[in-house]
Amino acid sequence: MVAGVLPFVIFSAVLPLHLFHDAQAATGLLLTYAVIIVSFLGGIHWGIAVLHHHEHRRISNLLITESVWAPLTAWGILLYGNIYAQLLVLTLLYSFIWSVDSLMYNNNLIPQWFFNLSCVITPIVVVSLYVAYFGLI
Repeated sequence: MVAGVLPFVIFSAVLPLHLFHDAQAATGLLLTYAVIIVSFLGGIHWGIAVLHHHEHRRISNLLITESVWAPLTAWGILLYGNIYAQLLVLTLLYSFIWSVDSLMYNNNLIPQWFFNLSCVITPIVVVSLYVAYFGLI
């Protein structure tokens, strides 16, 4: 699971270091990977909502909404042409998803190991997206 953060780190590092001759292609790969992972996280949240719907209806309904809204927003921003806006919106989405993970953990909907993993990986992803953002300026 932790290896899934490597594409974020690698693709965002090549931008400020100018290690990739085509910065737009590297950014496109980073953005596409980020959107795919948001979709994956949405699927996890959907599954948790379905699993706990009988005992936590209100939170489950919020999770179902978030699990659809976040990936749709991510895919929608991928179609928007401004790379800077794309990177910033994705950092906000990952931060929002992390706050949802916190809500789920505080309501005993996810195990501690899952939340701990989220607390390690999400900051790395957000910082990587910011490195990419500032590397393009």
